[in-house]
Amino acid sequence: MENKPEISIIVPMFNSERHIEGCLDSIAAQTLKNYEVILVNDGSTDRTAEICREYQARDSRIKYIEKENGGAGSARNAGMDAACGKYLAFPDVDDSFEPEMYRELFDLAESGGYDVVFSGVNYYRQSDGGRVYSRTQNIKAAAFCTQRECRENIMTFFPTTTIFDVPWNKLYRRSVAVENNIRFPDLKRCQDAMFNLDFFNCVSSAASVDRAYYNYLENTEDDVHRKFPKNYIDVVISYYTHLIDRLEGWGVYSGKIRTHYDTTFVLAIYNAAKRFDNPLWKLSKAERGEYINDILNRTEIGDFILGAQVRQDAQEILDLLKNKDVKAIINNRRREAARERLRKNRVIMAAYRQLRVNARFGDLQ
Repeated sequence: MENKPEISIIVPMFNSERHIEGCLDSIAAQTLKNYEVILVNDGSTDRTAEICREYQARDSRIKYIEKENGGAGSARNAGMDAACGKYLAFPDVDDSFEPEMYRELFDLAESGGYDVVFSGVNYYRQSDGGRVYSRTQNIKAAAFCTQRECRENIMTFFPTTTIFDVPWNKLYRRSVAVENNIRFPDLKRCQDAMFNLDFFNCVSSAASVDRAYYNYLENTEDDVHRKFPKNYIDVVISYYTHLIDRLEGWGVYSGKIRTHYDTTFVLAIYNAAKRFDNPLWKLSKAERGEYINDILNRTEIGDFILGAQVRQDAQEILDLLKNKDVKAIINNRRREAARERLRKNRVIMAAYRQLRVNARFGDLQ
């Protein structure tokens, strides 16, 4: 390996013994070889440390860091402190990526001196039979060479909020983060999106490829329940007010950009309200109503929704929030849960029927 790696691949992990090997094997398969891997063990209590050290002993490109549990954001910050690559990458430990991903992104970044480059994403779901393809979220190949162009064309890069929020499908020029002291904030959720907002506030150029190189494993419903703290609405408000302040400061909070991000803010508020049935919280019927009422009566939310400009498909939800319709939120969530149970039952029955067919076929052999 040359004196300095081209990319520092920072992988935060917490009790990740089931996923480490798959992630590191995916990194090892990359066609770009001049990289360093920084594994940050965020206070794991399983075999994470043991497996990391085994891989470190086999590959001199791997660094291993242990720290007290502080969340993915603080783990990534620790990785950045140890990094010396020209670019930073932040994959999740339970995901994988196509072998050409880092070579393609690195070459693109170098070809135009871009501060950040990124690709689309393939989504997968976990099933009893392994990972099952769900959908692809692609983006256009585009490049902008001034700060103003990057800001004015943010919707070209980010047709969906997901592509903007996440760090794992991107390469970031490390010097931009270092010189501007850009860090992941200490938040339970949205720390990735906040990092991206601050990073994009400082970039002078950006580019994307029209390929989906990153393979993301979607959260199960149980994962979602665990990851949503009761004060998630505070995180939502903090992020979206910061986002709108940035967009206003860039002079682009109007037209399609405003409609897009106002819509995502409204949907985020609604999604937070629907978390009243999180089984980990064990809220009583009265407490569920209080939880939703607390969200709908937030001053920041009331001020925002009065002037929100949303897509037509989100207008009904905006009206529901304006009317503070607790009953409608509860009923909508119950219908969603019923549909999800029906979908799972259909999957189970299909698997059961296939087992019976296989059993009959085996009897005939």
